[in-house]
Parts: sequence; C-alpha cells; structure tokens
Amino acid sequence: MKPKNLIFRETTQVPAERTAAEIVTELVKAGASQVNTEYANGDIVGLRWIMRIDGVDRLFTMPARVEPVYKLMEKRAKEHAVYSWGKPQQIAELKAKARRVAWRQLLAWIQAQLAMTECGMADRLEVFFAYVNSNEGQTLFDVFRGGGLKALPPAGKTQ
Repeated sequence: MKPKNLIFRETTQVPAERTAAEIVTELVKAGASQVNTEYANGDIVGLRWIMRIDGVDRLFTMPARVEPVYKLMEKRAKEHAVYSWGKPQQIAELKAKARRVAWRQLLAWIQAQLAMTECGMADRLEVFFAYVNSNEGQTLFDVFRGGGLKALPPAGKTQ
C-alpha cells in the first residue's frame, strides 16, 4: 500500500518518451493507423492518432497535462522543504519527475480503457470520446468546456 502523500505512479523512473512509445504500441494494437507525437520546446507534450471506428477515420488528440502534476508536487516540496526551495536544479528535477508521472498515468488510463473495450464493457469511441477532434480542430471536451456544446438539463427538468 502506498503512503497517503504519494501521487499515483510517483516513483516511476521511466522517461516520458519511453512511456509515450508504450502508449503508441497500445493504440496501434487497438487499431490506430497513424500516431504522431507533439512536442513543445523539445519535450513531448501529447499524442494525435487516427483510428477507424464504425467505418470512419477519427482523429484524436490527447495532451499530457504535466503542469497540474508539477503544481501539486511543487506545493508539497515547498511545504516540506527543510532547506530553501526554488533552486533552478530543484525546479528542473521536479519538472522532469512531473513529466514522467503524468505520462505514466496516461499509459495506465489508456490500458484500463482498452481493457474495457476488449471485454465489451465499452467501445473505443466511447472511451476516447473527449479526445475526438471536432471540425474546428479542438477536442470535443474543449468545445464542450468552452460552451460550444450545451449540457443536458438536470434529470427531471426541461428547458
């Protein structure tokens, strides 16, 4: 059992690039016909892939949201710092760790989702729906969050 203060997969030493390659392998096994990696400032930041579902090629975009993981780790580091916090080397090491953890969490999530599709509990479009690209190039989640898709009314209420 992990200590309460650890983040899921926090102890990983696996580089983000290796984890991304593992994710690509999982996606290809699940039917992806193309997978591209996205980079910013030399760091891998997300994946885009095409998967044929119900006879239609669909584009999916999945970012690795490292910043929230980093912020949580930074907050803990500041709270538990015996010495001063914020030296450039400390920050760089923590950012690298946050990248590793975020990518490992994505891998675990994708593996769990694909396990559900393999046993018929869900289909591929269902599990990756939030990451489907709209005609405007945004994910459906981003469109929904931005108000482009209206939420359903609460149960029992009509508009």
